[in-house]
Amino acid sequence: MPSRRSHQKSRRGCLACKQAHIKCREDGPPCERCRLRGTTCTYPDPPPSLRQDNTSPPKNGLLPAPGADDESQPAEEPQFPSSTRLLELQLMHRWSTVTYKSVCTPAAGDGPVWRDKLPKWALRHDFLLNGMLSLTAFEAASASVAGQNRDRYVTAAIEYQSVALTQFRQHLQLVQMGPHRHPSNSSFEPVLAFSMMLMVLALASAQFTGGQGMVQNTITHYQLIRGCGTVLGDAGEEYLASNPYVLKLTRFDDLPRLPVDSPSAVVLARLNEANERRLTGSVGEPYEARVQHVKYFEACKKSIGLLEQYFAKCMGDVVDESYQGYILGWLNMAGDEYVSAIKDGDRVALLVLMLWGAVVEQLGHKVWWARRFGRLVVEEIAMQVGKDGDADALTREIIALAIEWVVRART
Repeated sequence: MPSRRSHQKSRRGCLACKQAHIKCREDGPPCERCRLRGTTCTYPDPPPSLRQDNTSPPKNGLLPAPGADDESQPAEEPQFPSSTRLLELQLMHRWSTVTYKSVCTPAAGDGPVWRDKLPKWALRHDFLLNGMLSLTAFEAASASVAGQNRDRYVTAAIEYQSVALTQFRQHLQLVQMGPHRHPSNSSFEPVLAFSMMLMVLALASAQFTGGQGMVQNTITHYQLIRGCGTVLGDAGEEYLASNPYVLKLTRFDDLPRLPVDSPSAVVLARLNEANERRLTGSVGEPYEARVQHVKYFEACKKSIGLLEQYFAKCMGDVVDESYQGYILGWLNMAGDEYVSAIKDGDRVALLVLMLWGAVVEQLGHKVWWARRFGRLVVEEIAMQVGKDGDADALTREIIALAIEWVVRART
């Protein structure tokens, strides 16, 4: 569920900024956003009532606007029940009243799907049931202040997650080997829903468990998401292309671009420089090694380019903050070759992933499942890439920039 950051709210912004659900600088007319967009800038007259309406979702994007759904945060801390039966009753109630809001997309208006349809699908698919219970238990843990109470929810969440992932892998194998390779909507809708939950589970679980590490945890869930696409194939693509909820969203490729801000441009330039150095540094190495360097160079170049697009389309004072949710799809867009580079411990690939973690950290004040994930990714990669003092000056600079972003996001 979205968490709130204390800040002063104004009711005096222009109508265009209010309609887009973004903060107006109130320096017009025209204000800065309208001046950059070339849109008409009109201020309300007379001033609107000071009563705030939180019922309207943002017009576009993947995340709730900050401060939305005040009622989604329960006043009382959840208390861990005395039996498994009562725990699952509590978690299902909490899913339908609280947790589902942290995975739905307000711009798509898909709240009823997550709140109502998922429990019905879960009656037929155990992997979805255990995934819901796991995610809700992690959310309850994040809302718990008492350490013992929190630890019990985390233990339950990990158990449900382990069972859900095993069941989901088995389900994908059955679909692949089964006689019906073209599933109907009723059979692949639960798979698509669970695939959307996977990255949220990855971010949520990694914050509470030491386990296999942040990078490996991310890769594990990524591979499951890719497995969904392989199994569903064209049928899944066709379904998504015609889904009424998906059609309400603005595609990432169609988002308007703005100039990248200076701090982002600096770190992108450093990453590109580090990537290009691998080619000049590979001169004299065996042919096979040079071929591998070229493959990873192209993969990292693509991943850096996608980050540059994200900075141009989804970040900045005049951009709808809800667009920031697109960062969760970045790894999937970066592709298999880039993930292979990460798995091989490629230094540049890890540095790019570290910057992604620093960006994800900025979502931490909006959604509970991103609260600590980005910082932990940055810390793990900084330790791995910069260990033993072997990092060159450029690598150390990139690490310092990523850490600076994390610190800035937490202040």
